[in-house]
Amino acid sequence: MARQIINPVSAPSLAADHATVMALQSLPDYQPVNPAYSLPQIVQHQVELTQAELEEQLAEEALVRARAKRILASHTYHDAVVGARAQVVAQYGPDATAVALIGLTRKSERKQPAKRKRQPAV
Repeated sequence: MARQIINPVSAPSLAADHATVMALQSLPDYQPVNPAYSLPQIVQHQVELTQAELEEQLAEEALVRARAKRILASHTYHDAVVGARAQVVAQYGPDATAVALIGLTRKSERKQPAKRKRQPAV
């Protein structure tokens, strides 16, 4: 019977399966009718599971390293762009058209603060 793979087998179930395999290995006369359930076949599946778990662990570690590398590169890139913006303002002045060209607001285009009307004291 083919099983639809949706979720991984739980850790407690796998631990119980490992205990069952250990018990099967201690039975010298275990000879199943179906060869799919023979001890060599089950041990082969166990080896494949161990290999798959190792590959998954290595892939997760590689993903962590790749994310850290991307994060570092993004910070380095962002810091360089922020520095370049500051250099444009320093070189051309805060009201130059170059400031608007790089996406900043020119000093003359900033909104002037509005005066507040004072409420008379009662």
